[in-house]
Amino acid sequence: MLNTAISIQGILFNEEENNVTRLKKELEVIIETIYDGVILSDAEGRIFWANSGVERVSGGIMIADILGKTAKELEEEGIIVSQSKKILGKNPMTLKQKLRTGVELLITSTRAYDDNGKFMFFVANLRDITELNRLKKEMEETKDLSDRYYRELTELRDRVLQQGRIIFKSEKMQQVCERVMKIARTDTNVLLTGPSGAGKEVIAKFIHRTSNRCKEPFVQINCGAIPETLLESELFGYDRGAFTGASKQGKMGLMEMANNGTILLDEIGDLPLNLQVKLLRAIQEQVVYRVGSTTPIQLDVRIIAATNRNLEDMVKKGLFREDLYYRLNVIPIHIPPLRERKEDILPLAFSFLDRYNKKHGTDKSFSVKVCNLLEAYDWPGNVRELENLVERMVVISDNKILTPDCLPPHFQAEIRESTLTGALPASRENLLLPLREVRNRAEREAITRALEIGGSTRKAAELLEVDHSTVVRKARQLNIVI
Repeated sequence: MLNTAISIQGILFNEEENNVTRLKKELEVIIETIYDGVILSDAEGRIFWANSGVERVSGGIMIADILGKTAKELEEEGIIVSQSKKILGKNPMTLKQKLRTGVELLITSTRAYDDNGKFMFFVANLRDITELNRLKKEMEETKDLSDRYYRELTELRDRVLQQGRIIFKSEKMQQVCERVMKIARTDTNVLLTGPSGAGKEVIAKFIHRTSNRCKEPFVQINCGAIPETLLESELFGYDRGAFTGASKQGKMGLMEMANNGTILLDEIGDLPLNLQVKLLRAIQEQVVYRVGSTTPIQLDVRIIAATNRNLEDMVKKGLFREDLYYRLNVIPIHIPPLRERKEDILPLAFSFLDRYNKKHGTDKSFSVKVCNLLEAYDWPGNVRELENLVERMVVISDNKILTPDCLPPHFQAEIRESTLTGALPASRENLLLPLREVRNRAEREAITRALEIGGSTRKAAELLEVDHSTVVRKARQLNIVI
């Protein structure tokens, strides 16, 4: 009986020993399979065991090179190039070490205790963070690049909107600007009317720049420049597979791009009737549907429409929807043609002159005769024609002073001879005056005019083609206030 009990005990002991051996082998396989390195060290920090992952994460340092050594000894032998003195955590303790192979390791060391709470050894986990640092650096560089692109885009956007500053001197444009300033900070729809080239786009940009949406997108679409077949997809976007040739990812529409900002619908009078219905719904509900999609996209967009056509007449003829017209025509603003605001011609001309002098690296100025011609011309192409003409004069002229020779031939054909020559009115009073007085009056008028146009004595001297000292001396003699 006793022998039987001893046999059973032996069998159980053998089974338990086999289980322990099996568990030990499984644990060794698990530790060896771990990608990270694992090191065991005694109370003095001397390494007595390491898994094969150590050789993998260290970049080729062999286990035999580190067994029996402390971190200090490894540093003395040059295996560890540097190690951070900063402890990132008390328990477990985490630090960084750089090896002679160039690999940078993140080491986390933890104390191991037995069931009785007695210290056994240190368990250190080694993780290669070289790749992580490289990725971190790339991410930082990418972020810096993205920030730079964002700043450049912001600066470009600001420059584009800055071109929308309004330059005027006339009372008519004063009234326009007062109205624009009054409605700019509201979200009311605006309809800009006026001839082509009068500055409707400039007014639209000014409204956006002075509105509460100035930090949000400003999107412009010319309804007359895009083919009718493409206009709907450009305006509202399209879903993937909406039509043959459509992008697989789909495309965001311009109204969606302008979300939270402002959209300028230029040449709104050219919008086809079938799209007017969809635009009306989008404006009323502030919702758009991409072509080929039934999913609504919620919008918060301010609408500015512009046209050189008479929408009211188009409504009467059935060419423009009445409901859309009244939806757009909440705040009508009419931009008068340039011929009706002659006072704005020279301020605009000098602004364009400064712009294109900077662009082309020149320092040119207008002569008095050219200024007279510019003011006398009717400008059928309005501000756009004036801008193009100024750039043309800056580019083609070889002289610093821009003279009438730089102007197109039709200018001299359309302007009266008296304006062209700049002669004084030959009244009886002038004829009977002494010659010196006639000359003084002519010089006073010329210098006063040049000062008004140029804004300074130096500019006036350039316009009159004389020295700066001559203008100052003559102005003093003729009692002209500078």
